[in-house]
Amino acid sequence: MNKDYKIKYVEINGKLRKVVTYNNEAKRLEHIEIKRFLERNLIFSKFTKAYIPRSSIYNNARAHMYNDIFIKYDIEKFFNHINHKILVEILYEQLNLKSEKEIYSMLEVSELIGRCILGNKGLPFGLITSPILANIYLKEFDNIFYGKLKKMELNNIIYTRYADDLTISFKNPNNYGLVEFNEKLTVIENVITKLLKKYRLRLNSNKKSIINLKVSNHVRITGISITKISNDKRRLSVGKKKINRLFDDALQLYLKKQRTDYTLTDEDFYNIRRVKGMESFILSVHKTGYSHFFSEMMLEKLKKIGFNSLHDLIKTLD
Repeated sequence: MNKDYKIKYVEINGKLRKVVTYNNEAKRLEHIEIKRFLERNLIFSKFTKAYIPRSSIYNNARAHMYNDIFIKYDIEKFFNHINHKILVEILYEQLNLKSEKEIYSMLEVSELIGRCILGNKGLPFGLITSPILANIYLKEFDNIFYGKLKKMELNNIIYTRYADDLTISFKNPNNYGLVEFNEKLTVIENVITKLLKKYRLRLNSNKKSIINLKVSNHVRITGISITKISNDKRRLSVGKKKINRLFDDALQLYLKKQRTDYTLTDEDFYNIRRVKGMESFILSVHKTGYSHFFSEMMLEKLKKIGFNSLHDLIKTLD
């Protein structure tokens, strides 16, 4: 393992995930500068909704809000399978895109990538530079794929990508079932599969779903629920499960903090930041608050430890 980095395992969405972090401040600051350089000099795909300013999983779901057929795919181990040689070639092309002559040489780009990777392939999850490099890796894929979708003449076709999550949606004005779309759905999957091979990537066969909102009144896209209220009205929500998890995690951290025989660990402080970030995101979707999702028993539990709301409890976690 490179001495500039260290590995820790963090629970993300209920699963332990290997995260690479910085072992010294100099390397972290170096990566911040590389990230800023890339942001100044790159133009990202308009279809990507992750790791770019003023975008989120909420924006990703909202783009599809008034369509009826939803197709969701996942790229298998996206960060881990990014090919370094292809990444260098893509970044070289994109950094020189704005000029008629070469500004950055292939050697310079290769050296830049070398400062951001570990091992023979993939981008380390947790490093500042990895998300922006992953985004540019599939810029050409996004553009080519959408161009092919447009030629299929589906009603109001929309495509977005949130990191490794691909979402395609379109309207269903004739109230067809999925069988009527079967041929085009097969073509879409074949196109994705063929295009991804160029980047040494493939779809995760276990993470695929096709939903007809004319039959089901609910679809979940990158953690955001689209619910059909009526044919012309839809609602976005983070879902009760995420809000209940916020309650459980925040309460657990608060009780840990009150113990005189316990010292908060680095993982606890990480989880405090995660809980605060989760609440901030929930409030960005449910702007009037989220307390109405809680049961009487949950509200009573808060009152017993002296809080009128979960928000008040979370404020004490600093």
